[in-house]
Amino acid sequence: MKQIIAVISGIFLIASLSYASTPEELSKSYFDFMKEDQWDKLVELYDPSALRDMREMLSFFSEVPDEMAPQMLAQFFGPGMTKATLKTMSDTDFFSSFFKGVMAQAEQLGQLEFKQVDILGTVPEGENLRHVLARTHAKLGDMTMETMEVVSFKKTEGGWKILMQGKIKGMAQQLKKMFSRG
Repeated sequence: MKQIIAVISGIFLIASLSYASTPEELSKSYFDFMKEDQWDKLVELYDPSALRDMREMLSFFSEVPDEMAPQMLAQFFGPGMTKATLKTMSDTDFFSSFFKGVMAQAEQLGQLEFKQVDILGTVPEGENLRHVLARTHAKLGDMTMETMEVVSFKKTEGGWKILMQGKIKGMAQQLKKMFSRG
């Protein structure tokens, strides 16, 4: 019975996020999901075309040499990942697995922990774009960090969806360069 209630609650949570009325509300959910390591829920907030574009940028993972593939794919997508499995994943599952892998590495290096997020405001850009400014507080090992983040949203038929951040795109480009030299 508890499992049924948990599933129903999850469905209502996701449905309520889909219809959240403002980018600020979605930004808060985005950072809460990040703080709680709920990558599957976090990627559901992204615009599907942004996920597709990001997958394209990371397509080099499907082309790594077979001798490197098991270790590299496990490192970035989780244990037991294969090139064949990677190709069959949905864009959402692909990015969620990638996020989990990258954040797991960051946590191993210094126990990355998101502490608090303050939503500071929104900058509209035309009718269908909004940029939400947030101050994040995190801890990496003994070091406390405060950063400013901008989360951009596009209004779609299904509501507001997150666009891919430039720093995530930059990370994909850096990884591709690193592995193409390797």
